Amino acid sequence: MANEDLSGTYYFTLNLGGAEAAGYFKECTGLTSESQVVEHTASDAQGKSIIQKFPGQMKWSNITLKRGIDTKNELWQWRKDVVDGKIKDSRKDGTISVVDWEGNPVMTFKFIRAWPCRYSAPGLHSGGNEILVEELELAHEGFERE
Repeated sequence: MANEDLSGTYYFTLNLGGAEAAGYFKECTGLTSESQVVEHTASDAQGKSIIQKFPGQMKWSNITLKRGIDTKNELWQWRKDVVDGKIKDSRKDGTISVVDWEGNPVMTFKFIRAWPCRYSAPGLHSGGNEILVEELELAHEGFERE
């Protein structure tokens, strides 16, 4: 692999139900899966205890996306549907694609039945020149890397 392939300038796109949602994100965390470890104690032929470990229940971390705010409010509207009790309609399959600075996909994660469990509006400070960042956290029922 050439060194230029290791560039750290990546962005993330969110696609919901086959359509792009809210442009580019600068930060994406929580693409984590974990199996609970179940321990079982058994005995060998000499009577010594042996602890065996087996995979238990699968756990998926919530996905958190952060982006500079703009005039679009699709993310807030999606969250508002949940607040208004429209959970069934709010569940969406989608993808998060990692794209390089030229917009070429580097890798894609496909998630199922996600819904926005938390939305954070940017902190507002007058006189500052920092970019306003909104944050969206998605609960989901699994993902895979495509």
